[in-house]
Amino acid sequence: MSELIRLVYASQAAFKPAPVKQGVEPSVARILMQSRRNNSHENIGGVLYFGDGYFFQALEGDRKAVNQTYQRIAADPRHRDVTILSLKTIPHRLFADWSMKYVPVEQAVREFVRSRGYPHFAPLQFQEEEAEALIKLFHQQRSGDAADGGKKRGWFRPGGLLSFWGRRSVAK
Repeated sequence: MSELIRLVYASQAAFKPAPVKQGVEPSVARILMQSRRNNSHENIGGVLYFGDGYFFQALEGDRKAVNQTYQRIAADPRHRDVTILSLKTIPHRLFADWSMKYVPVEQAVREFVRSRGYPHFAPLQFQEEEAEALIKLFHQQRSGDAADGGKKRGWFRPGGLLSFWGRRSVAK
């Protein structure tokens, strides 16, 4: 039986963020599209947040697959200062039905950051406990993905850049 892990990392964008369109910064939308395609093939799930020029992401799945995915991410020139904030064995996934959930919870994150004494979202400074607390906050966000207009979706449906994978089908 494989070991299930959650790896949480943060990084700084190497690009200047463009104005948000349909709930997602355009470069982040392209990253999401690619991540969702790759992650579904590797049976990896997780969550992504982008704010103030920083990425904050959790990857969940088999240790080997998550490690390989992280190595690919760390080599991606679209970001720098890639830093692991938490790596732990987990009994189950929090984001089991998402190949990559995108959470646009600006206000909730701002409140979280202020409650921790930070002037703005700077996840490279987070301790492991803070990273895990933010993951729990994202897990509590039960609404749909901003990248698909807040709708729950199954497998890929054509129709443009922002009509890409949201929720995965989960066999019951």
